[in-house]
Amino acid sequence: MRKILGTFLLVCSLSIASLQATEKRDVQPYNPFEEMKKMQQEMDAIFERFHKRMLSEDLFSKFDSSFASTPAVDLKDVGDAYQLRANIPGSDENQIKVTTEKGMLKIEAKSTKAKEEKGKEFLKKERFVGSYMRMLSMPNDADMDKLKSNYKNGVLEITIPKKK
Repeated sequence: MRKILGTFLLVCSLSIASLQATEKRDVQPYNPFEEMKKMQQEMDAIFERFHKRMLSEDLFSKFDSSFASTPAVDLKDVGDAYQLRANIPGSDENQIKVTTEKGMLKIEAKSTKAKEEKGKEFLKKERFVGSYMRMLSMPNDADMDKLKSNYKNGVLEITIPKKK
């Protein structure tokens, strides 16, 4: 009986030691940045669902879109100059205004409404009508007085040479 009891206690203690070792390996130190990353991913998913739902609702499709929008911009260093490309669809070239002040580049544009067609009813109307505005802080070596711009097919291209 002693032998059986001794074997039983030995097996139990080995099992407990094995479980404790497994628990110690599974426990990771607390990383607050990993937790913040998970929260960010969850919030992104929530907002993505919200936007999809909002865009599909008829109530919001009638929302007046005459608010200012921020155009998407690419800015790159091409050696002796900076090149900027901004998406500004639906604007006429004379409705785009590019100004500079104290190292800031300001792009403003308007997109006007097309004539309403009498007797025709829209089933869906999603095209943006309103104004665009974007301000960018430019690098110190950008020669803002010598910038050149070109607008074609809804894309504004601005070239700003670097100071010598």
